Amino acid sequence: MAKQKKIGRLIRNLFYFLGLLASAGVCYIALLMLSGQFEDGLTHPPAEGTALLQPGQTTDFAALEENFGAPLPKLPGYPMQGQALNVPYNGKSVRKAVQQYEGFTLSAVQPAFASPLLLHPELSLSMETDYSVAGLPAALAEGENEYCFYFSTEEAAYSLHAQNMDRENFLALAALIAFPHE
Repeated sequence: MAKQKKIGRLIRNLFYFLGLLASAGVCYIALLMLSGQFEDGLTHPPAEGTALLQPGQTTDFAALEENFGAPLPKLPGYPMQGQALNVPYNGKSVRKAVQQYEGFTLSAVQPAFASPLLLHPELSLSMETDYSVAGLPAALAEGENEYCFYFSTEEAAYSLHAQNMDRENFLALAALIAFPHE
């Protein structure tokens, strides 16, 4: 009887080990598949072959969006100064657009995996999850009279950043941001 228990325990431990080995294999394959997606995005820079705008050169939103190569959000009816440029990220070139409005900045990068370029490390992410900007889920980061929303599409990542603004006005401003072609 004791010998049967030992054999049963040995078989059970063998199955546990095989299960762990199979789980590790599945995770490894999933990581390989995901890394292939990101590598593919890195090897093909966005909007290749288009001329770049010089910094501060345009107030024409359509030209800025065309140079960026993906939809950009904007604050309709307000003047902006914009630029689109290539910037390095992880040894590759990605596209970045910056729109300066009076009192705040709308920034974008594409591909979306370059979103760390938009982070403001001096701000703390809020745990609240019920925010959206231009109809997209958004994460709020805040500091003393400084706020930032981060949001993204499959093509690009965006940030809305304002300094010297109270929370109520920042949330009202974010509600006005829209993608003009939708």
